[in-house]
Amino acid sequence: MCPPIALLRAVVAVLLASVSVESVGALPLRLELTSAHRPFTFSGAFPEGILTLETASSPIGPWNALVNQYTSNAVGQILSPAPGPATGFYRTRAWDIMPAADGVTGLLEAYGLLTTVAGAGGVTADVNKWDASFEGGLATDALLSNPHFAMADGTGNIYIADKQAHAIRKVLLDGTIVTAAGTGKQGDGTDKVALATTVDLDLPNGLWVKKDGTVYILDTSNNKVRRLDPDGTLKTLFSVSGGIDTGRGLWVSDDEKLAYVASGTVVKRWKKGSGVSDFAKGFVELGNLVVDPQGKLVVTDRGGSLVYRIDSSGSATPIAGNGTASGGGDGSPALETGLLEVRGIWFLPNGSYFLVTHHGSQMWYVDTDGIIHLFLNGARFAHSGDDTYFYAPEEFRLSEIRAVTMDFQGNLLITENDAGFVRKVQFLPMTQP
Repeated sequence: MCPPIALLRAVVAVLLASVSVESVGALPLRLELTSAHRPFTFSGAFPEGILTLETASSPIGPWNALVNQYTSNAVGQILSPAPGPATGFYRTRAWDIMPAADGVTGLLEAYGLLTTVAGAGGVTADVNKWDASFEGGLATDALLSNPHFAMADGTGNIYIADKQAHAIRKVLLDGTIVTAAGTGKQGDGTDKVALATTVDLDLPNGLWVKKDGTVYILDTSNNKVRRLDPDGTLKTLFSVSGGIDTGRGLWVSDDEKLAYVASGTVVKRWKKGSGVSDFAKGFVELGNLVVDPQGKLVVTDRGGSLVYRIDSSGSATPIAGNGTASGGGDGSPALETGLLEVRGIWFLPNGSYFLVTHHGSQMWYVDTDGIIHLFLNGARFAHSGDDTYFYAPEEFRLSEIRAVTMDFQGNLLITENDAGFVRKVQFLPMTQP
């Protein structure tokens, strides 16, 4: 797939002691660098777009992507995760993801491989499938027990709410998996500070992870939100008065003064020093929730097949879904599209967002004009496409999705509950000629 020229700006530079090279023609993208080490300074990027830094040993390619990042300003720095070659060629490519520029094409081009990062499949029954032999082994060899949510910290460690196993798993950078919290035994462990792997949990099915590795756990059947610190200790942050009714969604502010919990038909709000109260009501059966770039809470109503934005008074306005399982679809307004049991949601910096459906087994992208686009297709028990370019709308690649999140590097993490997998869509383009 080659994007229209309107979507793309590119510059090629020979790496010398100090280089500042304008792009060809009138295109203003500019790259400044003094060595193969980070950071690189750029200008002329799209205010709502994506910038890719690539390297090659020859000016004719092939070009290999080093790093991607979303851009919200024309000028900034792009940070490579590792030094590039000491000599060679560099170029930047800027993608405009605004609807007026057919931004969905740029978005599709900016993502690459689909992989499985955790889970080996296995039976789909709601049972505890964890075995002691999985501890410390490859995450892709471990059986997950109806995972509900996966989210990464700033380093790239991935935390998984392994619901039926009553534990939180951690996938390390080397691809191995360990238990981060829970004993595997269903129970209600101490609320006081304790080693996290000695505290019993009961059907945890929601997480929120901060960049520093602090993890908040929706310990659903214990009606608690617990805090897992980077040092491996766990304590209860707060209990939810009135209980959590089929809770799934959890969001906690960076300053830990505010939290939202999805509880059946009600969104509950916790304020530090004030406790828990009902914030928004009247939903059918809530899925996940997140706060958008403007600071507004957005929730998915699985039972109502709708997505709502909630204002400061608790009033909810639909932004996606038509309340049924059918209608609309790829290229249609999101509000005219059937979203069969919509569960997961995640926002991009410009206000566009991803949605995933449970029985629909699909992942959608909603642009800033409110038009919906099919990002990944699926069907129950489908599992395919690993180690290939993710975008193949005619193929069924995902199954019964519970959640989607984005890590701090821009990769997408997709939790497939019944199939027992966590998948990743890599935020790097495929090799370019």
